[in-house]
Amino acid sequence: MHFGIAGGTSVILLFIVYTALSRLLTRPLIRMKEATENLSKGDFAVSLPYIGKDELGDLSGSIQKLANDLERLKTERNEFLASVAHELNTPLTYLIGYSNVAMRKEISGEEREQYLAIIVEESERMKELVKNLLDLAKMDENTFTVSKENFGAQTFFENIIKLVGPSFEMKNIKLSFVCEDNFQIHADSLRLEQIVLNLLDNAWKKYSKENTEVTLVVHKKETKTIISVIDFGIGIPTDEIEFIFEKLYRVEKSRSRSLGGSGIGLAVVKELVEAHGGSIEVKSTFGKGSTFTIII
Repeated sequence: MHFGIAGGTSVILLFIVYTALSRLLTRPLIRMKEATENLSKGDFAVSLPYIGKDELGDLSGSIQKLANDLERLKTERNEFLASVAHELNTPLTYLIGYSNVAMRKEISGEEREQYLAIIVEESERMKELVKNLLDLAKMDENTFTVSKENFGAQTFFENIIKLVGPSFEMKNIKLSFVCEDNFQIHADSLRLEQIVLNLLDNAWKKYSKENTEVTLVVHKKETKTIISVIDFGIGIPTDEIEFIFEKLYRVEKSRSRSLGGSGIGLAVVKELVEAHGGSIEVKSTFGKGSTFTIII
């Protein structure tokens, strides 16, 4: 009889243990299954509880991390599309509006030329944005290619100064160039030109006021080439400096047409510098100016 009672008790205890373990293991698995189904439907608002540091806990944590990453990417995608739509809409509005005005027969030739000049300016703005978007797509696909060669520093940068000089003169900004020695640079000349033009373009269009100065300084330090673009313009607030190389940062922080920009150029610059195995840093004082320094 005692054996029967003991056997029955054992069976009941085993059943209780089995039920408890089943629930302990099955319930998290069911919740994880439901979570993955929600993820597959595009619902990334998943919340899984912490269930320990074992294999089941690791799996739950991985699913939760995936859900969080997907939610973040979804948010970034929506912000990106909204920003691009805004940037394209602004010049398109100007193009359509001024095209309609320029076609009026009653306006003078001088006025028509003025409106056509605005149309050209906005067309260039759209062209620059599309170019930057293409560069951004290449950056995301890791398709930037760098083919290094040796070339003279002084001649290379003097050609860039000649290219951008008229734009600086039109805004009454003095552009200075300092390079004491025509040393050899080992880099991709096309990509390096893209980097420097982008930084000079930023200094000219966005960060410098009329009657100020921008200086391009180039020198050699051991085996490295140091390139600095120095302006004495509006500067960058301290709490924003760490974000300026993020995609679309300028768009998100400022819609001002006086500052312009799509917030893509500096992200591309950083990617190209790093593709050379180099680094870029910025020092800035708000209201006094900025210095962008590249080491490659």
